[in-house]
Amino acid sequence: MSTLNHATMPLNPNLIKLLVVIGVLLIVPHTAELPISFIAIGFSLLAWRALTLWAPKTLPNKWLLLPLSIGLGFFVLKTYGMSLGRDASSSLLVLLMGLKLLESRTPRDAQVVIYMSFFVLITPFLFEQRLEVAIYALFIFYLLLFALVVNSTRNTSLKSPPLLRLSGLVLLQAIPLMLVFFLLFPRMIGPLWAMPDTQSAVSGISDSINPGTVSNLALSKETAFRVRFNGSLPKQKSLYWRGPVFWETDGQSWTLTPPKKDSFDRANPIPSQRSDIQYTLMMEPHHQFWLYALDIPAAAPTNTRLTHDHQLILNKKLTRNISFDIRSTTQKNITELSDTDLSRALKIPDNTDPRVIALAKKWVTTSTNKSDTVKSALQFYNDEFYYTLKPPSLGKNPVAEFLFESKRGFCGHFATSFATLMRAAGIPSRLVAGYQGGVYNKVGGFYNVRQADAHVWVEVWLADKGWVRVDPTAAIAPNRIEHSIDPSLQRINSNINFLLTPPEGLQKWAQQLKWAINSLDYYWQNSVLAYGPEKQLDFLSKFGILDWGDMVKWLASLTGLTLLFSLSIVLLLQKETHDPVQKAYLALCKKLAKKTGARLPHETTTDYFNRTIQLYPQKAEHLRTLQTLYLNTRYGKGSPQVFIQNVRRFKL
Repeated sequence: MSTLNHATMPLNPNLIKLLVVIGVLLIVPHTAELPISFIAIGFSLLAWRALTLWAPKTLPNKWLLLPLSIGLGFFVLKTYGMSLGRDASSSLLVLLMGLKLLESRTPRDAQVVIYMSFFVLITPFLFEQRLEVAIYALFIFYLLLFALVVNSTRNTSLKSPPLLRLSGLVLLQAIPLMLVFFLLFPRMIGPLWAMPDTQSAVSGISDSINPGTVSNLALSKETAFRVRFNGSLPKQKSLYWRGPVFWETDGQSWTLTPPKKDSFDRANPIPSQRSDIQYTLMMEPHHQFWLYALDIPAAAPTNTRLTHDHQLILNKKLTRNISFDIRSTTQKNITELSDTDLSRALKIPDNTDPRVIALAKKWVTTSTNKSDTVKSALQFYNDEFYYTLKPPSLGKNPVAEFLFESKRGFCGHFATSFATLMRAAGIPSRLVAGYQGGVYNKVGGFYNVRQADAHVWVEVWLADKGWVRVDPTAAIAPNRIEHSIDPSLQRINSNINFLLTPPEGLQKWAQQLKWAINSLDYYWQNSVLAYGPEKQLDFLSKFGILDWGDMVKWLASLTGLTLLFSLSIVLLLQKETHDPVQKAYLALCKKLAKKTGARLPHETTTDYFNRTIQLYPQKAEHLRTLQTLYLNTRYGKGSPQVFIQNVRRFKL
């Protein structure tokens, strides 16, 4: 009697359905990332394989699959060239998964499809690493484990609680080992999935400021960074998050000059005071060199340097989530002003409109000191200007056109024009770009500073005070400083909406839910995505693990102990939890071994019964009955007592 080998037997139709569903779930996260052509081809290949279940004749042979595979390979090559980036790799894996499933005829082929699907499962993390993506991937991972178990046991039904439990048990057993590797495996500089993406734009403060530039960010809900204060919370109007400092202008835009060695050498950290504010700031990757800090950062945190104008400069561009413990002061001004900086802070372009200079000189002549000149300028803005997100476009002389013609603008208009006026009045000035305000999350206990909170203000130098922050926007639109912009209601051609009053009723519950989701995302970002080499060494140093060598030793030891412990538990459970059906089956195997030899370790129940029937054909009918009863009992709805009674009645 001949039997079908597991590698060559027909593929279970229910397993094909499961693999098609898994394939669809794997492609869905890529619909917003990959070209629509690859998404369409991937879904088409899966639909083709599903069609073959009802129309077997549509299953392609190798003479059709071979040119199709070669053609799709050339299509990937034509689209991406020789690039091995995330887009090309993800597209290729999606097509290969569909082609392999279309080719699958046997359980061995299905096993290859499942293994390939595990690789496809990783690809969404090359694009984004949000918590919901991880949960979605964990669900698909469970389905793949279930498919692997179904394929290995050759169960024909997907409605099998024992197999579902077995898949869940395998997943749970992997968690301890996963935690060991997460904590101890040496972290690379940047996450493993941080592949370069030159196609995507990065939102946030740039290295140049044109009047109105920041207004584009006022419509963005994207998170710039999150902040958790160690003590009491500052007032909303005090939340000025300092970023890059701009000294140079050509009359149309202000450009950032990267700080030189002299700027770092002249930096003076501010000694610790009781009034200092301590907080943890977790930055989203903005692919820039600067870090934001509240008001005046007193000293440079780890992996940053402090400049003489109190910018925080990162050692490398920020390409991943990193948390920084920062100390800031609100009780001290920067007083240093060198001759070089004085020249930089007073320089105005040669093409400055004479009306701008005349207006500044007018304030100087009517003021007793420079502080009065600043007050006169602020009063001028308060009396004649209007805050809006839809200012008219400006020409070659944006400062003069804004001051004397349009008089409508956003913080970029106010700050650039105010700094120019101050320089024309003989008062040293510079621009500071960053963020102002933020939305406090009462559930998570942290501030969420969004791109909508982007802001620009001015610092002027007064002999008796040093560098003083002056925000002309506050003189025109105090709501912008005391309340955050609401980007959910914001439209480029509508009035500005601020978060003025707390929501009521259903909106309040919706806000609570939103806060809870944002809190989960914050802890995910801070605990998982921000767990880089710095945070890893800081955490492990508490346990005496000081370098990569120690990490490797501990990793090897704990991995071995975890595997040994897990294996012991499995063996112990197997030994102690043999139910009556399993005991009867093992007794039957022991009885059959007298004639056929012991069941081999790699043999499944079906293989063993088939071999026994070949060697003991006179009992073939009884053995097939026992096989059917056992499989139905273990993986279906068979009666345990019927199987046990038949085993007892079976005689050699």
